[in-house]
Amino acid sequence: MSDASRPTPRATARLMERYLYPALFLVVFVAAWEFLPSYFGLPNYVLPKLSEIGAVFADVSRYGQFAYGTYVTLKEALLGVLIGGGLGLVIGFALAESRILMNTFYPYIVALQCVPKVAIAPLLVIWFGFGIASKVIIASLLCFFPVLVSTISGIRSVRDDYAELFHAIKAPRLAKLRHLVIPSALPSIFSGMEIGLTIALLGAIVGEFVGAQEGLGVLLMQAQFQMDTPSVFAILGILSFLGIVLSVLVHVVRKKSLYWVSTENDISGR
Repeated sequence: MSDASRPTPRATARLMERYLYPALFLVVFVAAWEFLPSYFGLPNYVLPKLSEIGAVFADVSRYGQFAYGTYVTLKEALLGVLIGGGLGLVIGFALAESRILMNTFYPYIVALQCVPKVAIAPLLVIWFGFGIASKVIIASLLCFFPVLVSTISGIRSVRDDYAELFHAIKAPRLAKLRHLVIPSALPSIFSGMEIGLTIALLGAIVGEFVGAQEGLGVLLMQAQFQMDTPSVFAILGILSFLGIVLSVLVHVVRKKSLYWVSTENDISGR
């Protein structure tokens, strides 16, 4: 191997930070979870071993149940993102562009956000029933505020010198919106959408806890009532996986769409 093709110490260290250290931590974590419950004499219903949780996933007879529950919960969360995120974008643009609208409506939006969604979830179930509508509304409410705030923050992050340049050349309002405001706001909007997606998933589960007939939240409560802790952990694992997949999808779309934005300060390091 030539000196030119040999990896530098800095590149090697970066590869270790990115792949080796996380892999080592995963190995230690898995080993600890598998052997420590038996070592400390913890019963199955308190903390099952990792192999017992794996046995739940190995049970082919439960695949259909998990798949349908995942479909229901994911549909509720995505519809919530579509509605709540869409409203957050539209209202965020409107508030950021009008001081009157901002001063009039933003305090009430903040007040609505301060109301615990878990507290109003039973009311939503009473008003809209045990079907999908109440879960979508809860997911929408949770997703709405992060997207709204990130949209307002993104629009207000437009650099003054760029805004003055567009004003100096007397650019039309639509041209300014298309070529300056939206590109400047998109990084912040994508960050809000990434948060909104994961929170919407939480909202769907909360709605299913309060009142539902299907979904992962219902399966989770059934396993809890039956003291089937391995199944509880298995369903939590599915929910975690869904959250990771949604977050990665937003990150990939963001990276492809915002090719002009530097990723040096990206917390994920990807």
